[in-house]
Formats: sequence, structure tokens, C-alpha cells
Amino acid sequence: MPSAPARGETLARPPFAHLAPALALAATYGVAALLWALAGDALPGGRWLAVHLFTLGVVSNLVLVLTVHFSATITHAPTDGATWLRLALFNAGTLALLAGLHHDARAAFLLGALGTTAAVAWLLAALIRMRRRALGARFAFVVRAYEHGAAAFLLAGVLGALLGAGDLAGPWHGGVRLAHLTAGTLGWAGLVLLATVVFFGPTVLRTRIAPHASRLAVPALRTAAAALLVGVAALALGGAEDAAGRLADVVAALALAGYALAATAVCAPVVQVAYRTERDAHGLMLAASCAWFPAAAWIGVVALASGSAGLLDAVGRIALVGVLAQAILGSWSYLLPMAVGVGPAARALARRRLARLGRARPAALNLGVLLLALASVPATGPALATPLATTAWALIVAAVALTLALALSALHGVLREARPPPARPSPRPRDEEHDDAR
Repeated sequence: MPSAPARGETLARPPFAHLAPALALAATYGVAALLWALAGDALPGGRWLAVHLFTLGVVSNLVLVLTVHFSATITHAPTDGATWLRLALFNAGTLALLAGLHHDARAAFLLGALGTTAAVAWLLAALIRMRRRALGARFAFVVRAYEHGAAAFLLAGVLGALLGAGDLAGPWHGGVRLAHLTAGTLGWAGLVLLATVVFFGPTVLRTRIAPHASRLAVPALRTAAAALLVGVAALALGGAEDAAGRLADVVAALALAGYALAATAVCAPVVQVAYRTERDAHGLMLAASCAWFPAAAWIGVVALASGSAGLLDAVGRIALVGVLAQAILGSWSYLLPMAVGVGPAARALARRRLARLGRARPAALNLGVLLLALASVPATGPALATPLATTAWALIVAAVALTLALALSALHGVLREARPPPARPSPRPRDEEHDDAR
């Protein structure tokens, strides 16, 4: 058996080192989004900016990088080598978009929106190229789902540009806004997450994929993409206050039911295999995310069918925190040791440090999500909603802050292990010692 490498020994590059800049960028956006969410309207942009710092900053940066990485792994096709150029274009567009909207600078906003959509259109072209070059890849359907997710972002971008430019007013504004949020959350983020957990979920959980998972996922992802398109179109038309608008609401609820059914079919096998695996923090977070996903979708169906705005708020909070933020936090924790750890010893050290409070952190986070959802339900009442929301955010912030602190501790340990030991002074020859003595 080969011996473990000595401290400071030069080793091969970490297997996921190319993801380290994107992970760091996502963490930076995540801290900013958390601060804005806690501050509310005390900071410029308020909660709206917090949501977009998360969706555009955290989610989108990871999607732009991971979809290319996983697609190349699945198809064994070369990438176009433009991932970091796309990332730069997208982030420049994001900053221009957010600044333009906050300062009411329409030209900057539209230019930023053009930059972000151009970057995702570029990604879509790259994904199509890789899939077409694949030679009978088993998980090629995953890449196609990534393409549908990118197309959903383009649709969300167009709707968002209409909203930000101020060209919509009256009842149409509400319908288009809901369609924009649905396309971005359930399409760009949701379809990518559903496709990824099919093959990457068991890897994070350190177990084999359920035998029926792929068989269920192929038609389910296709159904989810089609249902999402119909649902977004119906939501956009549902702003009309007439019979056509009411019919559109019914169609939107039915379409979202199709999406919810597809999400259940994809997530159920992941939750199933999670019960027979080692319960570490990142595995628990991913499994909980897969449990919240279909729950949020089904609650959304009820909300649309009943016209309950409060339930829609609960769906949004569950989707953003319980599903997306939790899945990202779990995946980020799993990938970090392999992105910065040089050698097995360093990666093992990072994993040990990230495993601390491995059950308490997911428990606090998911209890916070539950309380946050309950605080949004109209039946809760304002007297109870405020303490519930306060407690929920305290639990969520504590779980996220602890995970980030443990990640910094892991990074510090890895860097310390990689640092070469101090050089020892070489012994002087005996004749020099004899001269000194004289």
C-alpha cells in the first residue's frame, strides 16, 4: 500500500479545482443575499434585491458552471472552453441590471438584461453541441433537461425585462410577474436541479442510484418541461380580469399539477435511497431538498386553484430556502473538499471539519423552512406570523452561518496542510565547529 503523502508534498491538482472560483463567487453572493434578506427594506433594494442576489448571483453562477461540467462528464464531449467568459458576461450583466433597476436607469437595466440572456443563450448553444456529439450516453436526457432549463431562463428574462422596463400595468403586471418567477424558479433552477439529482444525488449520498430512477426520470423531465411552458404562458395570460383570465388560471393550476407529478417521480427515488445511507450533513440537506421540492409544487397547485396569495408566498419561501438554497448548500459542502483539497489527506481533513454538527445544521435549517412557510399561511394570523418568521430566520441564519464557518475552517486546514514545513538549518561541518570553539 502506498504511503500517505508528506505535508507540503507537491500533489496533483484537486479533481474539482476548476469549480473553486464559482463556489467562492456563489458563497459571496449568498452572504450578500442573506444580509439583504435579514435587513429587509433597511438596505437599498430590500427583499427584492435579496431574492435576485440569490437567484442571479448564487443559483445562476453555479448553474452556468455545473451544467457544463456535468454535461461534459455525461457525454464525454469536449466543452467549448468558454465557461469563464460566459460567467464574466453574465455577472457584468447582473450587476448592470440590478444597478440600473435600483437607480431607475432604464438603459443600464436593459443592457444588463441583454448581457445575462446572451450568456445563457451561449450556454444553451454549448449544451446542444455537447449532446449532439455524445455517443449513446446513458444520461443524455439530463443534458436535454439542462437545455430546457436554459430556455426557461430566456423566457424568464424576457418577462423580467418587460416588468423592469415598466411597460406593463394594471392586472397584467401581476400575471407576468408570477410567470417570470415561475419560469426562473421552476424552470432555470428547478429543471436543472431535478435533472442533476437523478445521477449526482446518489453520488452525494454515497450510494447507488435506485434501479427505477432513470426509467422514471426520462418521461418525468420531459413532462415537467412541457408543463412548465404551458403553465408560464397561462400565468402570463391570467392577469386578465375576465372569463379568459379565469380559464388561464385553471390551465396554470393543471399545468403545475403535471410539473408537481414529475417532480415527485424524480425526487421520490432520491429520498428513498437516502434512508439507507450514512446521514452526513450534505446528504441530509440534499435529501430534504428533494422532499421539499414536490411538496412546494403541490402547495402551488392548491394556491393557484384557490387563488390564495398567502399560499403562494409560502411556496416561494419553500422553493427558495427549502429547495434551492438547501440543495446548493449541501452540494457546495460536498464539492468544496474536492475543489480545494490537494491530496487525499487534505480532502479527508476538509470533510471531517465540514461534518461537524452534521445533523443539527440540517435540522435547524429545515425547522426554519417549516416555520417560515407557516408564517406565510393566511390562517396563521399576524400575531403569530411575526414570532414564527423571526424564529425561522434565526434558525436558517444559524445553519447557514455555521456551514460557512465550517467551510472557512476546512479551507484554513487545507491551506495549512499544503504549506511546506519550515526548513531546518543544515548541520555545519565539524571543522567549522572546531574553529568556532577555538
